[in-house]
Amino acid sequence: MKTVDRIFGVLLILGACGHTIGTLVWLQPGSGIFIWSLGSSLAATLLGVLNIVRAERLDDKTLAAITVVGSTCWALLAWVWLEHNVLDLRPAGHFVIAVVLTIFSAITLSRRATVRQQAESSRAATTRVASSV
Repeated sequence: MKTVDRIFGVLLILGACGHTIGTLVWLQPGSGIFIWSLGSSLAATLLGVLNIVRAERLDDKTLAAITVVGSTCWALLAWVWLEHNVLDLRPAGHFVIAVVLTIFSAITLSRRATVRQQAESSRAATTRVASSV
């Protein structure tokens, strides 16, 4: 599952690269929409990278919470754009990828702590008790 999770992070980055190419080819440089479009590409790239990192750090709840919110927002933005033209595969692809990443992020967020992390927490509690005595 971790591999599939990472693949969808890479797919989001590739989608962001395609968005950047489209921005550079079709929009007038320096215009307001050009700047916002490049900003969207940057946001998608960063979200893809965060999801790839999260796939490796299954115990990082903070990172999982960030990617749940980011991926959900990205899916909503793609959905709004998709409503304008249902046949456009570009926002449809972003929507599907973001939904899958949201699901993986939610799974990571809801996952219980690993045995190692539980042992470290117990050891830290024991050390605090011992040092206070």
